Amino acid sequence: MRERRRDYEMMYIISPMRTGEEEIAESINRVNQSITSLGGEITAVQQTPPWGRRKFAYAIREYAEGETSRRIFNEGFYVLVSFTLASAQLSELERSLKLNDSVLRHLLTHDESHLTTRRIEERRERPERPAGDGSDA
Repeated sequence: MRERRRDYEMMYIISPMRTGEEEIAESINRVNQSITSLGGEITAVQQTPPWGRRKFAYAIREYAEGETSRRIFNEGFYVLVSFTLASAQLSELERSLKLNDSVLRHLLTHDESHLTTRRIEERRERPERPAGDGSDA
């Protein structure tokens, strides 16, 4: 039986300790490889404005690689990625993101934007129902 694939969007923040363009690109490629190694297909990656390096609304305390105590971070590099993946593979993707030292935070959501568009089109195609007699029976 074939596993059902779904569309997902994931926003993640790369640690500001990755300062160079090469280090950021390497971190993005590492996350993308995690997705594709699990059988996922990446449809879009956005790291340009409005994303990219941004200040946080509040400081984040997180462990930095090689340090035993938490460090306070005030900014990070935001990346938004859209992809398809089998739902059974989500836990493994979450695990790999937690083990990735360059990712401070991540948020994974099911992308239903294509469903909303389809429902709007279906409503346009449906004929209007005639007005009833006003009773709610």
